[in-house]
Amino acid sequence: MYKIYKIVFISFVLLYGLNTHAQTDSYIAEENNRVSRSQEVEAEIVRFVNDNFKNYKLSKETTEEVIKHLHEEEEFSEEELQRAIINTKIYELRKLFFVENPEKREYYIAKTPPVTVMQTCTNGDFESGTAGYSFWSDAYPQPATGTGFFQSCSMPTAATATNLVTPSTNNFGSTITLISSTNSGYQQYDPTLASLGVNVPTISSSGGTKSIKLNNSAGFGSSDVTTMSRYFPVINQATIDFNFSLIMDNKPAHGQPIQPFFRVRVLDQNNNVVDEICIIANPDNCLFNTLVVGSNRRVLYTGWICARLNVGEILNQPGTIEFTVSDCEPSAHFGTVYIDNICGSTCAVPQLGALNTNPTNFDCPDMSGTTPIEVCGTYQPPVNATLNGISLNIIQNGIVVSTIPAPSQLTSNTFCFTVPPSQFGVSPSGDFEFEVNAAFNVVCPAGAFVYDISDSSANVGPDVSFDNCCQPTLVLVSPADDHNNLAVPAVKERERSDWIKAANIVSVGDNVTGNGVVYHAANYVELNPGFEAILGAQFAAYPEGCTDDFVYKPAEVKEEKAFVSSYDSNVNLMKLTNGFAIIPNPSSSTIEIVMKDAQFNKVNITSIDGKVVLDRAVELTAKTRLDVSSYANGVYIINITSEDGRIHTEKLIKN
Repeated sequence: MYKIYKIVFISFVLLYGLNTHAQTDSYIAEENNRVSRSQEVEAEIVRFVNDNFKNYKLSKETTEEVIKHLHEEEEFSEEELQRAIINTKIYELRKLFFVENPEKREYYIAKTPPVTVMQTCTNGDFESGTAGYSFWSDAYPQPATGTGFFQSCSMPTAATATNLVTPSTNNFGSTITLISSTNSGYQQYDPTLASLGVNVPTISSSGGTKSIKLNNSAGFGSSDVTTMSRYFPVINQATIDFNFSLIMDNKPAHGQPIQPFFRVRVLDQNNNVVDEICIIANPDNCLFNTLVVGSNRRVLYTGWICARLNVGEILNQPGTIEFTVSDCEPSAHFGTVYIDNICGSTCAVPQLGALNTNPTNFDCPDMSGTTPIEVCGTYQPPVNATLNGISLNIIQNGIVVSTIPAPSQLTSNTFCFTVPPSQFGVSPSGDFEFEVNAAFNVVCPAGAFVYDISDSSANVGPDVSFDNCCQPTLVLVSPADDHNNLAVPAVKERERSDWIKAANIVSVGDNVTGNGVVYHAANYVELNPGFEAILGAQFAAYPEGCTDDFVYKPAEVKEEKAFVSSYDSNVNLMKLTNGFAIIPNPSSSTIEIVMKDAQFNKVNITSIDGKVVLDRAVELTAKTRLDVSSYANGVYIINITSEDGRIHTEKLIKN
């Protein structure tokens, strides 16, 4: 009987394995078809840009901003200026293509793999192409977006309707490139470094025949921020290892916060960061080798190194890995990275070190006694680094509530913090996170360099929660416990199993009764001297226990709409219609009349009631500038006469 069961079991395993393998093959085939379709769309975009290049003109504001940016950056040639304007116009036309063809974007977003495929990283080293990955690149014209767009390692990035890209193959000028040693155009060594006399392979020596390159070595006119992302329906291993080779420009005059950066992070199913590595171009960091190109430029590079992300806290849960690299904020100095062997190999010695907090989830811990909470984890120093210190922050709503400066137990690779209840404050409520920060010293030629590594949470969701915890008593005092009717429920809805004594101030929120403050306790709610509900505030107190049934419910939460920045959706182009365009239109001061593929020699402007306000012959030209600031606000008809005698008409709105 045992043998029969064994045979049946083995047969089941084989069938399951074959089924999983078939699903993996099917998924990769579907993804490769999607990538192929996206490459066809790329060809359509090239045709669209070529067909419409002369039909559109960059808006005056955008052109002036590109020129202004280049003047602020450094000296530039006329050729570099024209290249910047052309690149900006091509990017705007690309955005316009997706605005006019929104259905095409589906070919750029990776399909969700079946759960049985799990985190097998079947094509983690890109040997099967880019199945499972999505790519996008934002070109930020300068200073159109203002200096505030650049947030370095905190830079937000998201796929939108207009920034999607599909990798080209061996095209080192593209923002996304699939490096393939088996295809034409392959270069064994990075061309930028090779031109400076240094040979760094474009594919990891431990990899296969392919890798991915994010960003290019171009610049002028836009700061490119390029991202590669992959979703895993199930994370089935405690770490994600990968190899990368980083090359970055570094201008000495720039401060560190605006230098190029490289970031890789894993997000949980709620888009919270599980683990993150971020490297900013800095010659003092001996992770980099430095090539001095001139007084105004250095090129930094790492060669191929391996790194590790700890994801044990989302084991058997969904997760997303995301790689992002950027140019510097002013854009003329590039950042680019080669990536290979994503979970395709084991990083025995992570160059950048590693830090991981053990999964911790405490719900309503005992606050009446002195029983501490233990927060433990593991760490691995960066190569050639020594530990400087490890600290623990207790965070609520993004604010540090308290800090424990050193662990109670520390070994060469483990740590433990003893957290007494007092660290959460008096009568805590709501959710708290544990953030562990480690600092390591590395002796570099420029001096001691400090590596900072953080783990911002111990698990998915709150590490410690005091929601709906029915504690016996509560004392509320002013000003620490003052709040208005718009406070979060955990603050304005209080309950205790015995009593509440209040000497705080409740102020006015939005005057909506449903947003009021409610206290209730089993024995009594006592309003002591100092308590005040300011005129117009909504407040109620009831002698009842911990029912979690408050009279005033939280305000209705409106459904949030997906955010797409206006920069992503606005196309900064003027279409040349009816033979010419008026830029800007509407206008309150000066306008420019631009003729498409022809010239004109006369301009006539009339008011909407037919009164002639301007009738002027001009020297044969393709564009002219007029001052309309003295015109009364309203609608005007502009007629121009082209060199062949035809009259072309457009409306102008004067405001």
